[in-house]
Amino acid sequence: MRYVSVKEIRIYNGWHPIGEIRQTLKKVGETFFQTPHAPLVDADYDGSIIDDVKVYLDGEPIEPESVDPDTGLLSIYPPPAGDTQIEASYFWHPFGDGDIELAVEAAEGLVEALTGVVYVPHRRVERCPLKRGNVIILSEPVISIESVKIFDSMGNLLDDGVEAEVVDGPAGTIRLKKLLDGPRPPWYLPQTAEAEIIYRAGFSEVPAAVKQAVLALASYNLLTRLQQKISFSTDYGGAVAAVFTSHEIEKRLILLKTQAEKMLNSLPRRVERV
Repeated sequence: MRYVSVKEIRIYNGWHPIGEIRQTLKKVGETFFQTPHAPLVDADYDGSIIDDVKVYLDGEPIEPESVDPDTGLLSIYPPPAGDTQIEASYFWHPFGDGDIELAVEAAEGLVEALTGVVYVPHRRVERCPLKRGNVIILSEPVISIESVKIFDSMGNLLDDGVEAEVVDGPAGTIRLKKLLDGPRPPWYLPQTAEAEIIYRAGFSEVPAAVKQAVLALASYNLLTRLQQKISFSTDYGGAVAAVFTSHEIEKRLILLKTQAEKMLNSLPRRVERV
C-alpha cells in the first residue's frame, strides 16, 4: 500500500471498526475458541490486532496466545477448564484489513498502469542519447538528481561529474549545465554519446487526484465483492445485515463507480519518450 492506508479507506467510507464487549466464545478445539463475528480488525491502526482483543476467563483478563483475524479464532494456553466462562472484547468489520489491503494494492497498480507513473519516491537509473541542446526528458517525474555520467557509443566513461538541474519535475525535464565537448555528428548519423542519469523519481507527496482515484476504485471493488458474497451466502448476508443494507450498497456502488471513472479519466497519461 503506497498511496492509501486502511485507515483512510475506512474513514472515506465510514467503515469504522465495530466494537463488541464481553461476548461468549465458541470452543472449537482444546485451546482454540472463536468469536461470534469476523474478520477482526486493527481498531487503533498500529499494525497489530492482538492488542485490540481482550480475553476473559471467568472475568479475569488474560493475553491470547494468537489471533487469526480472518476467522476470529483465538488461541488460549494453557487450556482452560471445561466449566470456565470464556469471553472476549474485540473489534470486527465485514471488510477485514487484509481485504482492504488487497483492494488498495490492486487499485494502485491499475492507476500506475493507466498513467505510466509510480508516484511514491524511488531510485531510478536511466540512459538517454545525447541530442542537440542540453535538455533531456526522462521517463518518470523527477524529484532530485543524484548524478549524471556521459558515455560514448562503446560504453566508455567520458565524464562522471556533469551537473544538471530539474526544469520541470512532474514532466521529467532536466537540463545539463555542461555540454559534452567536441563535435557532434549530423542529425542523420547515429548518436555517439549518451547520458546515464541516476535520480529520485516520483512525487514528494502523492497527488490528491491519485489518492482520490485509489480511494474510490478500491472502495468500489470491495463493495462489489461484498454484494456478491451476500447474494451467494445466506449466512454471510445475515452477518452483515446490521452494517449494510442492499439499498445502501447499491446506492454507494453507483456513487463510487461515478467517482472512480471521473478520477481515472482525469489522471494524465505519460507518453513514452521516443
